[in-house]
Amino acid sequence: MVKLFHNKRSRGFTFIEMSMSVAIALVVFLMIYRFMSSTRQHYMYGTVNLQNLQEARMAINYLRRDFSCATPYIGGQGQVNFVNMQKARNFVFETPGWSPIAAVNLIKCDSDSISIPKFAFGSPDEEPRIEYVTYTYEPGNILSRKLVDSTGNLKKEVKFSGIENVEFKLYTHQLNPNVPVLWVKLLVHDKSTYGSDEIGKALEVTSSISSPFITSLVNNRNWRFETGHKEL
Repeated sequence: MVKLFHNKRSRGFTFIEMSMSVAIALVVFLMIYRFMSSTRQHYMYGTVNLQNLQEARMAINYLRRDFSCATPYIGGQGQVNFVNMQKARNFVFETPGWSPIAAVNLIKCDSDSISIPKFAFGSPDEEPRIEYVTYTYEPGNILSRKLVDSTGNLKKEVKFSGIENVEFKLYTHQLNPNVPVLWVKLLVHDKSTYGSDEIGKALEVTSSISSPFITSLVNNRNWRFETGHKEL
């Protein structure tokens, strides 16, 4: 009797097959990780603390109200003579062509701060009363609004938190060059959500603010500032 023996191959994975399987699994896991990481990053880029966003919107509302009431301060005839008053009436903002004159304060705008002389309404005096407001960016993600008197002493302060950076610009649009516009950019960054300054991207809040009163001053220089102002 002849017995036939069959070689039965052992069932399993060879080293090459296992290596390929592991490599494919790693590629799949890597793709899933990148997708999840990208989704998380996009989520964090658009996520900010609601309170911080409200603070930024409130700051813009304050700026809009102050800028709409803004005016260059020119002292009365007892402080500014006729010649200097005629020079000052040609300016509203501090520009490279402006030379400082005593008892004259214009609107000053820097990249991270703005100083606004503005009307204090409700005064019965013939000469309008002027008060000063400054907006400055301070360390600790705070934009500070300070109401000061003519000597720079603080009268009232409001702080807006959760703001990573600020930027101010004054410009006129080419379609309407007779209207000065204040452009404001606030970067809102919620560190409590991101957990690190290196993660996430600040939400950018911008606004363009115009003032009918300032527009009138710029385009009607022949009649303004005849009596001067008074400081609070």
